[in-house]
Amino acid sequence: MDLATTFQPLFNLRSSQPTTLSSSWFSGLFGATSKNGIPINTNSALTLSAFYNGIEIITNDFAKLPKAVFQKQDKNRIKKTDHPVQYLIGTKPNQYMTAIMFHKTILQHALLKGNGYAEIIRNNYTSQPSAIQLIDQDKTPVEVVKFNDKLFYKFNNKVVPADNMLHLPGFSFNGITGISVITHAAQSLGIALSSQEFGTEYYVNKGIGMGVVTAAQPMDPDAKIRYGKAMGEALSSNGSSFKVAVADEAKGFTHLRISPQEAEFLATNKFGIEDVARWLNVPLHKLKSTENINNSITEQLEIAHVADSIVPWALKMEAEYKAKLFTSLELKNGYYVKFNEAALLRADKKTQSEFWSKLIYAGVYTRNEVRGLLEMNQLDGLDEPLTPVNTQLMEQIELQLKLLKNTSNE
Repeated sequence: MDLATTFQPLFNLRSSQPTTLSSSWFSGLFGATSKNGIPINTNSALTLSAFYNGIEIITNDFAKLPKAVFQKQDKNRIKKTDHPVQYLIGTKPNQYMTAIMFHKTILQHALLKGNGYAEIIRNNYTSQPSAIQLIDQDKTPVEVVKFNDKLFYKFNNKVVPADNMLHLPGFSFNGITGISVITHAAQSLGIALSSQEFGTEYYVNKGIGMGVVTAAQPMDPDAKIRYGKAMGEALSSNGSSFKVAVADEAKGFTHLRISPQEAEFLATNKFGIEDVARWLNVPLHKLKSTENINNSITEQLEIAHVADSIVPWALKMEAEYKAKLFTSLELKNGYYVKFNEAALLRADKKTQSEFWSKLIYAGVYTRNEVRGLLEMNQLDGLDEPLTPVNTQLMEQIELQLKLLKNTSNE
């Protein structure tokens, strides 16, 4: 069945024809291939420890960000804890998963498949969102279709308008649909996979347990096999396998060791970690590579990780939530969603203490506000901001000078 027939109940086909922008089924099924023919897909890429670890770090950090609904009123931001959207994004978006698992998984889809999709289920009477259902693209392919300058999503034999779909795209050329990082990283990941396979094959079939025995006179072929087997069994221990080849018309025993060229190729595993860090935009130390890491700048590296790796995804999701989870009236009244990335920047106790003290004495936070951020109960008398006595406005200084002058004249 063609798209025109499928969309007939919803669209006026005389104005334009629907255009398919992407299909998660196509990209998820075929993946990519490196130049040396190694298939690079989600499953093979995740066998690389650095790539797996990078995906885990980004998605875990994204998922654990506190998420809240706010309303901007004049110069104030009011946290709306009783808003139904707050429960969906902060506690339980649907009957199958918590908010932590939902945000972790939708970002995994965006990174590994290029796009993360979730359908917004609305109340039939109020139009308020009642659930956000994550779409498993391995079982439910999604097609993004443009028709009459509007976007629609086709899956499960139904068509859903863009207003009822949360869409988190990865790297994009058209600003609408994303492309998996695996597609562009296929060559680099292919080299890393080749190195990994070579290392496994080398240590299984060659490694350090291989040698050649040479004899000074010709030997019967069967005798060579028996002698090699006997030598191998004699040299093997603790379940290890030592392989011995026998060559005649020579003498001595040669222990075959890894060549400089083979050692250099095996070392590409280290460079593979650096490549993964670049592709995923993750600092190298986050992938457990501590070589040449200066511990004195670790805090700066953590800040860079949050700013470069997590905040861009958070901003994308905030925009989707704001555009699609609130009514037009709520948007006019200043409702929005905010991810608190400061939760990832918690320092040691000493640094935290100095940080909060400076903000309290500068009048930025009240003492009770800080207690709330530290999950502590409020105390009476700590709701007023403190003001440093040696910090005044120019108007206050002029007023004091005027009063002083008048007092002296009297």
